[in-house]
Amino acid sequence: MSYLAEKRYLDRRTDRVKLNILWNDADPLPKRHRTFQSFKTSFGNVNYYELEIAGCFIVVDVKYAFRHFNQNTYNEMRSHINGTLLPTLHDPILIVRDTYENQSVITFYKTFKTQNDLYHIVMFKAYKQNNGKYYFKTIFNLDDNLGKVKKIIKALDMKTIYFKYTEGNGS
Repeated sequence: MSYLAEKRYLDRRTDRVKLNILWNDADPLPKRHRTFQSFKTSFGNVNYYELEIAGCFIVVDVKYAFRHFNQNTYNEMRSHINGTLLPTLHDPILIVRDTYENQSVITFYKTFKTQNDLYHIVMFKAYKQNNGKYYFKTIFNLDDNLGKVKKIIKALDMKTIYFKYTEGNGS
């Protein structure tokens, strides 16, 4: 699957990311949720949102996720992208399995756009727990850090567990 992602998103001659293709594959940037209640309602008014995709069971603590958009490791204000969490979970471009600090993690990648900007949204470090479920940790915009985008695209086939444009997935 990674081979297909590289073929779609990387120029073979220059090894540059094809931003025009990512732009075409991007969804409109969703409106932000201004209140916790609006955010929670988008998750079906549950405290813990659960989803299975590509054989992975994902759990999101809704209150933690909302708070994380304003209070996070780098104290970045991310509330303007808080509407991207559900679409990134439900309709990612890529899901990649990896190891981070000796723990199994998965990374979701999806692009969104406004009239002028392309957002590279990464749900990073969903940690696998003993019960086999992955728990949401963080989500952010890569701010055009194309090196990190390229690393996700170039993940080994055995680590790429989902690519949206694999035949049969909507290609």
